[in-house]
Amino acid sequence: MKKMNFIGACWCMSVLAACQQNELLTNGDVEDLALDLQASVFQGNVMSRTVTQENGTSDFREGDAVGFFMPDEESQIRWTLESGEWKSGQAVNWKDKVNEYTFCAYYPYSESAASRSSIPMPDLSAQTGNLADIGAFDFLVARTTTSYGAKSGVVSFTGETAFRHVYALVSVTVKKDLEKESVALDEMTFEGTGLFSSHVYKFGEEAAQDGMQAADEPEKSRLVLSYEEPVAVESAGYTAVVLLNPVELEESLRFTMGYRRDGISYTASTTAMGDTFEGGKFYKYTLKLTKEGLKLVGNTISGWDSQTLPEISVEENPAEQ
Repeated sequence: MKKMNFIGACWCMSVLAACQQNELLTNGDVEDLALDLQASVFQGNVMSRTVTQENGTSDFREGDAVGFFMPDEESQIRWTLESGEWKSGQAVNWKDKVNEYTFCAYYPYSESAASRSSIPMPDLSAQTGNLADIGAFDFLVARTTTSYGAKSGVVSFTGETAFRHVYALVSVTVKKDLEKESVALDEMTFEGTGLFSSHVYKFGEEAAQDGMQAADEPEKSRLVLSYEEPVAVESAGYTAVVLLNPVELEESLRFTMGYRRDGISYTASTTAMGDTFEGGKFYKYTLKLTKEGLKLVGNTISGWDSQTLPEISVEENPAEQ
């Protein structure tokens, strides 16, 4: 899946699958019980998907897939976008036309998902900071309880039951104060307890039991974005985008950057970027380099639930030679 806009994105899936479980049907015509699927990503008042593009548009790409769980089933069914249509990996049908059933789904599909109670989530410690790569690390989930008759055989993950982002989205934009200055970035570092640790996702028997569970791996609390060649900061600035585990830190997130201004190396850091990062929310920071120091200004963006951030002054220090 290609990642394109901070707003997140919108998708609709309509899939017709053959029915084979005749013993479960209350009706002799199995075709009447075929299961259709429809879905979108919840973004407040904006329906969008995880693909992000700077102009706000988004779409699924050929080959994208989601994992889908039938009611009371531990194993998943893969739904894949093929030739413009969503197709299931196996025959799927409703059990009957009368009762309500609960369905769960997640994105992106993982072949190694052992069961609905242990779905591997992307490795956030491997992020590059590039907007175009965010789609490879995003993770969304959905749950709905419905009956065949509610939407004429459609399992609909839309509206309040649409797919939701599990991670928090953070962007940091660095801008220079004077147009004629030469500013180049060497690295950026995000640090906070457990921000990038590995997790699995669990769908419980009830929605209240759904959630992330720490994987049996070492804690990962630091992400360093290093650039082989210094990255020039142009007039529009330079932006790094990362996903964080939703957390409440005991201490604020620490952000550090190494850069060069007019050939002289500097470091700057701040611990005033907040200590709470909620899943599905977008935190946007703008750093402005001035001779007096580094100023951090917060603002908002539509799409993901966004946070208004305070203005923060940060001390700038020459790097040790």
